[in-house]
Amino acid sequence: SEVLHTVGLRPLFWGVGDCLFLSALALSLCLIPMAAAAQQGRLAPVLFLLSPALYASLQLFTAWKEGQSGTLEWKRTCRVSFRAMTALRMLVFGSMSVVICVPVDGLLWALTHGAPSLLWMFGLSCSSLFLYGALSLLFQRLRRLPGLLAAPAAWAVLGAVPLCSERAAAWLTQLPTAVFFLLAAAGLALYLLELRRYCLHQTEGGSAYAFS
Repeated sequence: SEVLHTVGLRPLFWGVGDCLFLSALALSLCLIPMAAAAQQGRLAPVLFLLSPALYASLQLFTAWKEGQSGTLEWKRTCRVSFRAMTALRMLVFGSMSVVICVPVDGLLWALTHGAPSLLWMFGLSCSSLFLYGALSLLFQRLRRLPGLLAAPAAWAVLGAVPLCSERAAAWLTQLPTAVFFLLAAAGLALYLLELRRYCLHQTEGGSAYAFS
């Protein structure tokens, strides 16, 4: 909140407009297999795998862009904590992803003709999203490229289990709504704890961010 009051939202997205566009495009492409799975009655495994797609794309594209353009090192030498700025941006990305889940789940719910319930689908999406967010922060303890790629790689392996196993897919589909919301709450709590640890960890080569 201190960084947000000092800097505002605009510097968070300075120079990453193309990353926002590419992430929106990636989400649009993910809607194709989701819609197909909804019509085939196999929505749960695909929704579990692809719900974090927007958040993961935003995180990967912005980190890659800053690394390639050289602005990453520049931001680490300035005045406001770079990690606090990054953490704030992660929170914005996460909030955007939760908001986007509502119309996406609504569309898929319409394609399934009301079965399963919209609340069940939203619980599944949120639990998947928050668990991925926590996993991505855990893997960011690794440095540079391995830390960025480890989370999507691990999530792809985890999400492939219900896709490839009928038993796992049936088990996921039979979980009640309350379980998904409990998982979402646990994932959110772990995400916030890891975000706090990330902010408090000192970076190398300076710990601030310039703004005007």
